[in-house]
Amino acid sequence: MTFDENYTKLPKVYKRAGKECYLDPIRNKLIYVTPEETVRQRVIQYLLEIGYPNNMIDVEEHLSHYGVDSRRRADIVINAYTNNSDVFVQLMVIECKAPNVELDNRACNQVFDYADLLGANFVVVTNGYSFLCYHYNSSHNIYERITHFPSYSDLLSNSYHIMNFGKMPPRIQFDKLEEGVQGYPNEIGENTPKNLQICMVNFVECLLDSEYRLPIKKYKLFKIIDDLGVRYTSYGDASGGVFTGLYRSFLVEHKNSTEIVSIGLSAYCTWAKQDILKTSINVAVDNEKSSHHAIQLVIDDNCSFSSNTIHFYHHGRIAIGNIGSGKLDELREFVKKSYPEIISGNKYYLGSLTNDRLWRLDDEEVVKLIENLISYALIRDEYRDYKKSQNKR
Repeated sequence: MTFDENYTKLPKVYKRAGKECYLDPIRNKLIYVTPEETVRQRVIQYLLEIGYPNNMIDVEEHLSHYGVDSRRRADIVINAYTNNSDVFVQLMVIECKAPNVELDNRACNQVFDYADLLGANFVVVTNGYSFLCYHYNSSHNIYERITHFPSYSDLLSNSYHIMNFGKMPPRIQFDKLEEGVQGYPNEIGENTPKNLQICMVNFVECLLDSEYRLPIKKYKLFKIIDDLGVRYTSYGDASGGVFTGLYRSFLVEHKNSTEIVSIGLSAYCTWAKQDILKTSINVAVDNEKSSHHAIQLVIDDNCSFSSNTIHFYHHGRIAIGNIGSGKLDELREFVKKSYPEIISGNKYYLGSLTNDRLWRLDDEEVVKLIENLISYALIRDEYRDYKKSQNKR
């Protein structure tokens, strides 16, 4: 959804000490112009135009102002007094992102946390032009997309309409997979060999198929607590790149720690060869420290295709933030200790898929591949933590 063009005006700009400032109509002070502040001011103007009372709008307020033990700030909070009472309650939290920021799950998670702490039922995430609106479903403890930006009276009456996304389109038939390659330009590299492209159409649709779920059980190295389904989100890699798209996410318990591990595909290139687009399977980990790709398995360089079967390997090379590259023999010792069955010569064998059917998340071959990918990703992150701790000494 996007803001009405009639409501995208900004307050007058003044200069203070040679720097441009907005005169904020809520805080009644001059605020330096930045991309994020421009978004905040655009949203404030919109709220005032559609009838939000300015004395019920807080901007960049510390959560501690609302009795929350936190030093964090919320961009915009909409308040109200309860009926026949002087009790001040929070109705909506708005998170303002820079104009170039993708409105994905990661952008939403922070403001969901703020809304939980404040007890607000409505959430908006915006980059000043597009916006996503949510309402909290207390029965299922989730935030659900709603159809429109709520008016102030909607907030007071708790009125909303849940967005109906409709049914996912049916999967491409097995004998039509080659025709489906063009439908995934962001997931499948145009320079990936055709036989591998076809397999990757099968695999990406397997991940996106919500009708089938990865078995919820204890695996050798971890336990699947829940299959979280498909999320639109972003992850970074060691080179500073950002990959945004659809990922299948799983809630995983590993060594008494709960993490979200997500798997998705992306077209991939290197800085040296930006005109060569390959295909990468990305395994990402969300934890309290970071959200990042633990593995980027480039299909073109690591997989082989023989006898109608695709075999997934990984070379083992690993980047560790600012430290640089890890040592192959050290990583190998970590794998040998925890999950030696994937060691294959000087590579890691992650599984095989027979290309004779549409793959499903509960297929035995697919389950084993996913188990190996997640296990390998968790071990690689353990090794990264080890190297980072060494580097601090």
